[in-house]
Amino acid sequence: MITYKVLSEFPIKDVSELWNKAFEGYIVNASMPLDRFITRVASEGLSLEHSFACYVNGEQAGIVMGGFREVSGKKVAWNGGTAVVPAFRGKGIGKAMIARNLELYAELVVDVAYLEAISTNESAIRLYETMNYELVDRLILLSNEHKLDMTDWSSHSYTVTRGLAIEVGTLLFYTPGEVWQSQLPSLKDGESVTVYDGDEAVGYGLFRRTFDSYGNLAGITLLRCESAPNRLDRESIVKAALREIWQPTRNCKRTVHNIRASNRTLIELLDQLGFNVFMEQVLMVQHLNK
Repeated sequence: MITYKVLSEFPIKDVSELWNKAFEGYIVNASMPLDRFITRVASEGLSLEHSFACYVNGEQAGIVMGGFREVSGKKVAWNGGTAVVPAFRGKGIGKAMIARNLELYAELVVDVAYLEAISTNESAIRLYETMNYELVDRLILLSNEHKLDMTDWSSHSYTVTRGLAIEVGTLLFYTPGEVWQSQLPSLKDGESVTVYDGDEAVGYGLFRRTFDSYGNLAGITLLRCESAPNRLDRESIVKAALREIWQPTRNCKRTVHNIRASNRTLIELLDQLGFNVFMEQVLMVQHLNK
């Protein structure tokens, strides 16, 4: 018999242990220590009250975690992690959990549901498709640990300013987008650059920086970089933003997380700079409450 229990009824340590147990042997190592797990729950807005553990005849068999936001007047849900304990894989537990999760979305009157899946995890993608999720784009993750040669990118007529991530929400052409972890509520520790052509804002970038215990720059992670629509100088705008974000004279690790493959201008510029793809995901959506 399959039963479910909401995660808010567990001590957080037990939730973390179930997460690690369910993701054991997964394509990508998603296990994490307790402190990092707590940070992820908070930073990604995951709801323990609306996430659950799955039991089969009284034994823990899986976990589903989800987050919920109001975006542009619609209630949006994100599947922040679904995994089956190894001993129960291949027995239809994943499908049962997704079905229960969709029932939960209906109870909460969710309008749109998103999730990501590793692009090589074909069985999971097929499962989500049978549950009426549609694949809408690929998400690219890249890295570069070398110094960047951006000398030719320094000559432009734009003004570039730095600020907090939340500040780009005031730009007329900013949209929240469909990638949960790149939306402003997930970037409380994020930074931004805004590109101006005269007094007009024409582009922006969102990123995070990390530092070592001595205050030295350790890494920069790019999350979004876009120009205003219908700009003929789109490539030049993105170049100006990237040069400010990447701080090319600094020695640090540079990564790019979940950039949409449809953003060809950005992908091509990153390729020119020597960034290499280390993982791809698929972005999937289901429109509910129609």
